[in-house]
Amino acid sequence: MMRKLLLCPLNPWMSVAHAAEAPVVQQQWKQLHATLSKLDCKVHLVTPQPGLPDMVFTANAGLTVGRKFIPSNFRHKERAGEQPFFAEWMKQHGYEVSWLPENLY
Repeated sequence: MMRKLLLCPLNPWMSVAHAAEAPVVQQQWKQLHATLSKLDCKVHLVTPQPGLPDMVFTANAGLTVGRKFIPSNFRHKERAGEQPFFAEWMKQHGYEVSWLPENLY
């Protein structure tokens, strides 16, 4: 069974204050993408968005069950802006989006 993975490329809005060297990180991300693409995986990419550097952590986007997607309610404002982008991506790729109550994290 082919696995489907969602990745978000690194973006220029990521903080480099405590980060590794950008060229090294970019190369590592490209190697990860290439390796996953060679395996029994279909790699999809979501477009990074300005001001949302943590979109690279796609595992936090939400939960998929079959063709249903439940977007995460991010507690912290730094991540909350990601939710509509992940939900729209999933909707455009044939997933039914179901929302949690706003007070559930």
